[in-house]
Amino acid sequence: MSGLARRQRGLLLASAAAAGAIVLVTLLSTRGAERRTICRTTLIPAYVPPHALVELVRASSRPRLLVINPSSGPGTEAVPAYRAAVRTAQRAGARVLGYVHTTYGARPAADVIADIDRYTSWYGVDGIFLDEASHDVAHVGYYAALGRHVRAGGARRVVVLNPGAVPAREYFDLADVIVTFEGPYAAYGAAMEAMPGWVRDQPPGRVAHLVYDASRQQAMAAVSHPQKAGYVYATSGSLPDPWRTVPSYLHEEEQALEVCA
Repeated sequence: MSGLARRQRGLLLASAAAAGAIVLVTLLSTRGAERRTICRTTLIPAYVPPHALVELVRASSRPRLLVINPSSGPGTEAVPAYRAAVRTAQRAGARVLGYVHTTYGARPAADVIADIDRYTSWYGVDGIFLDEASHDVAHVGYYAALGRHVRAGGARRVVVLNPGAVPAREYFDLADVIVTFEGPYAAYGAAMEAMPGWVRDQPPGRVAHLVYDASRQQAMAAVSHPQKAGYVYATSGSLPDPWRTVPSYLHEEEQALEVCA
């Protein structure tokens, strides 16, 4: 079961690779920097089997952040096909993150760290996507410790937090990217209107939006919204597992994101 499903129940490829690295470094090195012109891209929760992940990568050599999720986390044993798929994605210029749920700060940190270490040793990921992240100040210390553990594997390891909504400001000191919106397209416009000014002032490369239940037209509207996140991904998938659906319009969506903001 994906973390999203639990949340909803709880709350209702050598040039291509080089080009990819340049864009992603631009996006991921904006901590504490002023807002600047960036080229936006996708953060794709690719909760699909290894063969589908390879097909997704071969369809485009654009720089992306891709999240793998073998079994609501790394699972209990390594899957060689996933390791091969991760390497294919990395050669294509993507940076691959491992999905780890944190149950809004209630999951024991030792269990989260064990999952982080499995992703590192089994799949050689570039970072971690901490899902079901809390948004309140009370859990800042918990996520700070997890972020330090991820980066202990290398300074360029990527930390993404997904509270799915705007968290306390302190969380922006802990992660490279924060998912400040995860939800259906029907709720996207209102959420953007209600986005606090201090979030709007963040460098775009610090912010991601994940949108589901989106038609082709709605996806194009999401990626062109004036509230420009550095990472946007919209899919036609719907609950309970929208991220298992790769939309037919993904190529158009990514082309639209190539217009620098």
